[in-house]
Amino acid sequence: MERKGNVKRKFGIISLCICLIVIIVLIIMLYIKNNNSNYYLNVNIEQNDNVTNPINYSEIITNIRNEYNNEDIKGILEIENTDYIVPVLQGKDNEYYLNHDAYGKSNYMGAIYLDYRVDIDSSRKLLIYGHNSSNIDMPFKILEEFYDKDYYDNHKYVDLTTSTTKKKYEIFSVYVEPEDYSYMNINFSSDSEYLNHLKKLKSKSMYDTGVEVSSDDEILILQTCSTHKDYYNYQKKYLLIILRRV
Repeated sequence: MERKGNVKRKFGIISLCICLIVIIVLIIMLYIKNNNSNYYLNVNIEQNDNVTNPINYSEIITNIRNEYNNEDIKGILEIENTDYIVPVLQGKDNEYYLNHDAYGKSNYMGAIYLDYRVDIDSSRKLLIYGHNSSNIDMPFKILEEFYDKDYYDNHKYVDLTTSTTKKKYEIFSVYVEPEDYSYMNINFSSDSEYLNHLKKLKSKSMYDTGVEVSSDDEILILQTCSTHKDYYNYQKKYLLIILRRV
């Protein structure tokens, strides 16, 4: 009888532990879901093609800043043919929004943010960063869809809305970079040096996009950590989605 009682107690303890684990997992999933909602916007921004009734982009960005109570919001990023639309932040360095969200609150998921060295309206090369994870739906996890050429074929364009305009960009290169960080350069001594830089970025692409580049191109680089199995042994590996303005 005593042995049966011990078995029942052990079974009860195990059952209780399982219940607690399930509850903890559900709480974590709910927390992640609620945090993810911080990044997505419920707005529809049309292209400005009506001269007599132009879209007030400044008002759109102002409204988003007011919604988040954050003047660091510089634009809105959209991946066409998806529901992905998020605010783009810009801090005084490239560290702050690694662990702060669009509200400016401490958050391990960070935010989608623009390199502090560039101007969203006037720079001919923009870099935008965001976190990724193999098991959590982080702000830039969607970028790993672009490993698949078929996905690229149906999602070639990204829109970036600023306080002055809405810019459309076309992807011309997709690759993982584990060692060479020259893609982060923003200063070039000549147009030929800039063009060589673009050609180098294009040459590294996982697949041929068929998109040509020129020294007149304005480009956008979206960067996140890569979980691609081929780069598992590298300490640092960044997935780069590189686009030219059209």
